[in-house]
Amino acid sequence: MTDSLLLTLTQARIKKVLELMKQYNADAFLIFNQANYRYLTNFTGEEAQLILTNKGDRYLLSDSRFSGQIQAQASGELTAIMKQTGDVNEISRVLKKIAVKRLIVEGEYVSASEFSNLKEANPDCQFILVEELIEQVRNVKDELEIKALQKAISISIESFKQILPMIRPGAVEREIAAKLDYLFKLNGGDGPSFETIIASGVRSSWAHGVASDKVIKQGELVVCDFGSFYNGYTADITRTVAVGEVDTELEKIYQIVHEAQRRGIEAAVVGNTGVDVDKAARNYIVEQGYGEYFGHGIGHGIGLEIHELCMPALPFKKQKLVNNMAITVEPGIYLPEKGGVRIEDDILINEQAPVTMSIFQKDELIHL
Repeated sequence: MTDSLLLTLTQARIKKVLELMKQYNADAFLIFNQANYRYLTNFTGEEAQLILTNKGDRYLLSDSRFSGQIQAQASGELTAIMKQTGDVNEISRVLKKIAVKRLIVEGEYVSASEFSNLKEANPDCQFILVEELIEQVRNVKDELEIKALQKAISISIESFKQILPMIRPGAVEREIAAKLDYLFKLNGGDGPSFETIIASGVRSSWAHGVASDKVIKQGELVVCDFGSFYNGYTADITRTVAVGEVDTELEKIYQIVHEAQRRGIEAAVVGNTGVDVDKAARNYIVEQGYGEYFGHGIGHGIGLEIHELCMPALPFKKQKLVNNMAITVEPGIYLPEKGGVRIEDDILINEQAPVTMSIFQKDELIHL
């Protein structure tokens, strides 16, 4: 990725955000979410706020720990301010300097006390709380993002392949998860983007059964839900494998989940919503008599955050899919006290032919 291409993409992102800001007739936008200020600056530090004016000027407030990092990472011209006092004082100083009278604020990322203090410190400024404004732009991935997502996915799959020999009778879930997390970095990633799930036996029926001290036994299913960051972007993949031969019903539900996922992916086309994707998969599971054992949603967006298109302002179920959205499709069946199956892939929306980005064996249950 050349600096010129990064700058071009960053400018395009800013332009789209500015278009959305127009509806509020605001002078500036105060951004707290790390993923959002990274998206608009390329700065990856965890302690900052960004003020974006309606003319596209950017004021990045951080502290001396990150001065060199900002200089090295930030794309395009911006004003970097190293904070010497509290956040409210420093933000207020910039707002007064650039004469902001109407300010948009990320409502879901500012605390009630901080918001109250900001209003008190800036009595002449009108504050407008918004939700997921930048996320509306982030939902559609650009060239840089798609490449980063694909790299994160490739690293995740390669790492998973390398831990498969560890999944055997006598292995401990937590040790497998730790090795997988280690391999993410060894294979070029930035580490796990969420707590890796390795759930065996009865625990495979727990939709979020994060790795424990349980010892894996012969004849059990093992649900493996994993994903590595790469350059800020994350994969999210699930595969279910068997340790030796398993109960015939567990084999059966694996094939049902596989077919349900196929139908869900097939429905992930431009113009459909998350509800359409969900129904395509869920209806098949219901037809097969297992509807009560699929309790969670069919998927979510992925990108700079592991769960996108999830907040009330932009729920996956209501959003119409458009080209270059990246989503997961992850049906599951979870039989209490017996075992569960989930299969999850990362999908790039592409007209009527959704692209599965996470290619790895799933047509038949893998027996280890």
